[in-house]
Amino acid sequence: MIRCITLMLLLLLSASYVYGAEPKLPEPLKAWEGISEYRLDNGLSILLAPKASTGTVHVDLIYRTGSLADPIAKSGTAHFLEHMMFKGTKQRTGDQLVSGLRKRGIHFNANTSFDRTRYSAAFESDMNSLNYLLALEAERMTSLQFSPEDISNELEVIHQEITRAKDQPLGALGESMLAEAWGETAYGRPVLGTFDELSTITPEALHQFYENHYHPDNATLVLTGDFNPQEALEAISLHFSGITRSQQATPEPTLPERRNGTIRVHQGNTSVLAMGYGIPAADDDSNTALAVLADIFAGEPHGRLYQTLVVPGKAQAVFALQQAFQQGGQYLFGAILAEGNSHQEAQQALAEQLQELRLHPVSADELERAKTGMRFLKPRIMSDPAALSNVLSESVATGDWQLQLRRFDDIEALDLQQVRKQSEALFSSEKPVIGYLIAQSDAAAQKPARQQTRKPANAPRDATKHASPAPPEKAPDVSSFNARIMEIENGIKRSTLKNGMKLALRPLPGAPGVVQGRLNLRFGDLESLRNKRAVSDMAGTLLIRGTHTRSHQEVVDRANQLGAGFSMVPNGNMLTVKFESPPDSLPELLALIADVLQHPAFPQQELDLLKRQRLQALQTPPDTPAHVASLEMHRQVNTYPAGDIRRYTEPQEMRALIETVTREDVLDFHQSFYGAQHGELAISGDFDPEKTKARLDSLFGSWASKTPYQRAIASHQKRKPVRRAARTSTTGGYYIGRLYFPASGDSEDAAALFVLEHILGRHPVASRLGKRLREQEKLTYNLRSSLRLPTSGNAARISIEGDFPAGQGQRFADIVKEEIARMAESGISQNELDVAKRTILNERSQYLKVDKNIQNILTGQLREGMTLASWVERNNAFTSLTVDDVNSAARHYLSEENLIEVIVGPNETE
Repeated sequence: MIRCITLMLLLLLSASYVYGAEPKLPEPLKAWEGISEYRLDNGLSILLAPKASTGTVHVDLIYRTGSLADPIAKSGTAHFLEHMMFKGTKQRTGDQLVSGLRKRGIHFNANTSFDRTRYSAAFESDMNSLNYLLALEAERMTSLQFSPEDISNELEVIHQEITRAKDQPLGALGESMLAEAWGETAYGRPVLGTFDELSTITPEALHQFYENHYHPDNATLVLTGDFNPQEALEAISLHFSGITRSQQATPEPTLPERRNGTIRVHQGNTSVLAMGYGIPAADDDSNTALAVLADIFAGEPHGRLYQTLVVPGKAQAVFALQQAFQQGGQYLFGAILAEGNSHQEAQQALAEQLQELRLHPVSADELERAKTGMRFLKPRIMSDPAALSNVLSESVATGDWQLQLRRFDDIEALDLQQVRKQSEALFSSEKPVIGYLIAQSDAAAQKPARQQTRKPANAPRDATKHASPAPPEKAPDVSSFNARIMEIENGIKRSTLKNGMKLALRPLPGAPGVVQGRLNLRFGDLESLRNKRAVSDMAGTLLIRGTHTRSHQEVVDRANQLGAGFSMVPNGNMLTVKFESPPDSLPELLALIADVLQHPAFPQQELDLLKRQRLQALQTPPDTPAHVASLEMHRQVNTYPAGDIRRYTEPQEMRALIETVTREDVLDFHQSFYGAQHGELAISGDFDPEKTKARLDSLFGSWASKTPYQRAIASHQKRKPVRRAARTSTTGGYYIGRLYFPASGDSEDAAALFVLEHILGRHPVASRLGKRLREQEKLTYNLRSSLRLPTSGNAARISIEGDFPAGQGQRFADIVKEEIARMAESGISQNELDVAKRTILNERSQYLKVDKNIQNILTGQLREGMTLASWVERNNAFTSLTVDDVNSAARHYLSEENLIEVIVGPNETE
């Protein structure tokens, strides 16, 4: 008896020792430019790229398996499994999995490609959240669980995803060209699969694919951003080191020989010609030299194809795209054709230009221009955790995590002979695959059907049926969050220039990355801008196409030489300028932008080219359900009178207006309306605020518009409920619903409205509409809602959008109305409120951890005379919300009498 007890004690002590043992840390393998590679004994690869003070963490788990591993006659298996990875594990249900991520403010997504499947997450820097996510990913690697019912339900969602992809004409052309090149194997099989083959995939087949490919020695874990490397390694070891490596090698898919041929896709309203040339595997050194061809052929305005096809009016636009996969790929060169130009003519012109390399090989100037345009990309990526995570993850899929970053260095070292040799080899080694996208415009199909007014169908009103799992006890630390907001606000230097332009300068000494800026110029009033929409748009677009001292090309070249970039986008009575610059180049970039804004040349040939491009684009009707729905919604809700700068202008009307615009009109508009005194400028990054303010005063402080400015503030307009149906020739449909009501950001119900919209449809899976339309009814792949709550005026709205299968538009719309009516009548539960408040506050906190997001807020706040203290007020409003507050707002604002709906798709007329 004593011997037995002694043996039991020894076993217990032994078990306790094993359980309590520290997991072995991963073995360090390589360190390169701040990125460290490790590996666990079970084969899991780990890449850590810590960057303190960024405030966010990005985590990617990449399985080095994609659609190339799909079994024969089972295309779409890898992508199908990606969907099933969110259905639950042996430890938790799918609802618990999704809600657990949402409540912690963890943004998550997944996607499948040919060579890999990638699971991505981003969240505010927090070790508890990182631990939670790592534990979940380890759990999903070993304990995935789903039922035949889950498979049947998700199959309908995937069918809708495939339908949506097929309704994208350019995507359909690209997929068809890959199929022509590789047949029904390898890169020729669609990643999403086909309807017929997907329906034959069994639970056993999915589990077998999971067992074959989802194991640590076939996976890489990438962490970038603000985390402690030692703590991260310990957490990774804790959660993953106990997982057993695979007992079988993952088979390497075999790539067949690439073929050539011609494919014709009759779809949409745009005509496109594309020529695809085969290229070697992504890690082949020849791809380095080929990378510069995209700029040499399709760069604007200097590209050879741009000059040959766009400038003479044969094409609206040109493109060059290098698609390098793990075992091969293709280089696409193509053109979006102008009306009246045939595919054959464009093909001949494009082929001649590609073959012209033999007579006129790449020049030293062309190579240097391409290098200059790419020279600053690597440091920008290295300073941005989100971009770095993306680049590392995609490089992992090629088999070399350093590939894309190292290639930037290799491009800088390229010599002219290397580029000429590889370019000649590309176009002489084989015949291309030729793709024709042939427009199938059907004007009758775009005409809206008759208007209807509907009542929502009867539905259960029990709000408790939507209750989400209870959130963790610990709520977000709002007081700390508010303190951080005010710390940011106190670091912002707000002032005005001599002419009154408002400034918000946010210096971040020593901050990595580029300096970012946003400038809004505002001008005119409703009377002075009457009938000037076309000339306003033309003037704003032409600004960048040359000054009195620089041509369009010289403007582009100078920005690239500075390592900077900027864009100018007109929108009626406003022009928005966004720019990025290395700190040392900021003064010169600001001078370049000032020159472009204040001294545009408006060359006649550039005006003629722009007019031709615009007229061609306006003659092409929208060809996807989402675009058609958006166009029809504009028609329904835009009630401004003819000539009003805010009015939506029909394409044929805009064509007539553009045709009459002259260079004198553009010059006169610029001289009369442009100036800086009514604008706002926000800059953030590593710069000297005093010197920058002085520089801005000298550049913009005396520049003023000659025409008085008056802001047009939109007020809520009472609208009759409308359901408009429109027919398309697509295979799927699209729904847009807008619920209009009077409210503003200052309304006492503002916080409650954000919570209502969040619960109603903000998340495509976790919201009420997501659960009903996607999870229960299987009617949509992607559904989202958004809330517009203006800071001035009271024209508020909730928008709901989603795709649906053919013939299901009315049913989709009826369900949307049911859920809105249910929320208005029965309200929300305490669980829903708790989860929504926690999720919203976590998302807001994470949003303000990204400097670019703060930058985007500042110009709007300058215009309204607000500060970030308004964020503190909103946080406090969220914190104090009660169920009664939210339900009262639901009863007040959620009325079907304010709902405008548009349904487009095949057979959607009545």
